[in-house]
Amino acid sequence: MSFDYAITEKFLYENLKNDLSSLELMKEFFDTFNDGILITDKKGIIVVYNRAKEIQENRNRQDMIGKYTWDAYGYSGKEGSEHYRVFKSGKPILNKYSAHSVVSGVAKYISYSTYPIIVDKKVIGVYSISKNEDSLHESLVETIEKKRELNLKNNLEVSEYLENGTRYNFSNIVGQSQDMKNVINLAQNVSFLDNSILIIGETGTGKEVLSQSIHNFGDRAKEPFIGINCSAIPENLLESMLFGTVKGAYTGAVESIGLFEKARGGTLFLDDINTMPLGLQAKLLRVLQEKRVARVGASETYPIKCRILSATNEDPFDLIDKRKLREDLYYRIAGFTIKIPPLRDRREDIIVLSEYFIRRYSKILGKSQIGVDYELKKILDRHSWPGNIREIENLIENMLVNSNDHEKYLTVKSIPNYLRDRFSVEKSEDKVEKNQDKASLNSMVENYERKIITEALEKNKGNISKTARTLDLNRNSLIYKMKRLEIN
Repeated sequence: MSFDYAITEKFLYENLKNDLSSLELMKEFFDTFNDGILITDKKGIIVVYNRAKEIQENRNRQDMIGKYTWDAYGYSGKEGSEHYRVFKSGKPILNKYSAHSVVSGVAKYISYSTYPIIVDKKVIGVYSISKNEDSLHESLVETIEKKRELNLKNNLEVSEYLENGTRYNFSNIVGQSQDMKNVINLAQNVSFLDNSILIIGETGTGKEVLSQSIHNFGDRAKEPFIGINCSAIPENLLESMLFGTVKGAYTGAVESIGLFEKARGGTLFLDDINTMPLGLQAKLLRVLQEKRVARVGASETYPIKCRILSATNEDPFDLIDKRKLREDLYYRIAGFTIKIPPLRDRREDIIVLSEYFIRRYSKILGKSQIGVDYELKKILDRHSWPGNIREIENLIENMLVNSNDHEKYLTVKSIPNYLRDRFSVEKSEDKVEKNQDKASLNSMVENYERKIITEALEKNKGNISKTARTLDLNRNSLIYKMKRLEIN
């Protein structure tokens, strides 16, 4: 049966008075409800966690009952617990939709409301009633996927900036490859969580588009999204921008708030975080650990409430080995990791993207929509695309400008002269020979690396930590290399 909201207050008042300890004796009664029930006392300790709640969150009630809600759910402090906030305010939090657990990498979405238990005008506890909303989430994901497919067929212009500082959603992401569908699905699943996220992807793969989509899909969508490229700002200015300053902190310093403050309860996106100087990385680590920050030149700290999304265009373990990224900071920012595959690894998206940008820029340039001829498709397909989506967009725009109004197809001749060498308009036999030489060299390097690591592992009797020290590698980097080289 479902929990009757109308009789809840009367039931609690008549049976509990000022003591919630008797609720544990009513475990079988609460287990008869189909809705998830969670009740905490005035200290924030969980006293009821029924069977339906166990199923919804895939947890064991023995691991929950008797613990503070913020400890049981792994929040950073009391403020992260809605039960604590409702107890302090005496006001309910209604119709929330969020995920409080992850099962096999998939977030479990639940619709719930949280109410104070008031007896004689005093709040003596808090209770939540929740319903499983996996089907609602699946319908939402399916709707977005259909909208993406529709956008591919139509000329979708990039939207204007929204009030929260974003202009992209998941429906704006172009790509039909299974790899990109997997990335989108994974990003949607973690959008409702509070974990920090590290996005890995080469230049031009769309890391900021994905980060804005995550923000707009989750609970923080109405809060600000603030993005900053760490590589484009000098160290002293970057610190001031992140943390804020007080007047007189240094010559010319004025009173200003930092991006952590401006983001409020939204999202702060740190792009190219590996370009941040190591000294500033240490300061950022402390801020993320303490969940508090002080403005430059000030001793007073203030709490940070925003979610941190970071991005890098290189493998993080390689960056750690090169001393460009602190290992302890990596573990703090990579609560969850999403890797966007480069365009050369999802070649089925090359023509899809080409045709999409043709439709988009044809309208902007006032030209009729045209196709891509067979020879040009072959050239586009075999190009390595080091600039990824940004590069293909630039090429299509230039080709359309270079084309005549009467042409029905873009051809090899449409490629601007200064780009012809880059896009391998050369003898096919030379191209084949170069590719064979490159493949041969890569194979030789991998074989040698596999041999060195295998011999070191044998010498150290399979001990990964000792082997990593022998090879002067970070342990996680060695594990990564072993997986890549298929070394057991």
